[in-house]
Amino acid sequence: MPVHRVARQPVSRPLTTSTCVRAQAPPTRKRSSLISQETAQQWKDLTPTQKVAAASKASFNFTVIGVGVALTAGLVYVVSTELFGSQSSTNIFSDALERARHNEELITLIGEPMKGHGAPSRSRMRRNRRIQYQMVDDQQGNEHLLMKFYVEGPLSEGTGMVDMVKGDGGKWVYRQLYVDVPGQGYPSRRIHLNKD
Repeated sequence: MPVHRVARQPVSRPLTTSTCVRAQAPPTRKRSSLISQETAQQWKDLTPTQKVAAASKASFNFTVIGVGVALTAGLVYVVSTELFGSQSSTNIFSDALERARHNEELITLIGEPMKGHGAPSRSRMRRNRRIQYQMVDDQQGNEHLLMKFYVEGPLSEGTGMVDMVKGDGGKWVYRQLYVDVPGQGYPSRRIHLNKD
């Protein structure tokens, strides 16, 4: 027996106002911008008080941006002169350590390879060993840089001290540079490294 299928007729509904409005209205989205496109006006259409307010907002924004750029440039300058400048504490430490590495008497006492570092940290978590230094003025008004660092090798270790004074050209000049090496059963030895 053959089965006959009956095609369904689409059901037509009468159009109401609610279905017409839904079909015609585009979906609404919330705008997340500060200035809506509907409220933006041409400069010529603004009143004088609105022009003053808009100019004040723009000048404030440019001022904030300018201050940010100036602070960033100042920070980059300070960091670069501290790290890469010839008169920075980092370069003074590097020069003092190189003088210690080339001193034959110190090589005999401490051994090679010789490493230098700052003050040991009490915390296990901190691996940074900062070089301790300070700037002081003497009674004559001369500016001094005092630095303390540590050297170690396979045979022994020592404590280095730097005393520099600012010369006429504004550059640091060694006044004293020495390393104290404690003696094992002997008196400790002080090796002067600023003999040029």
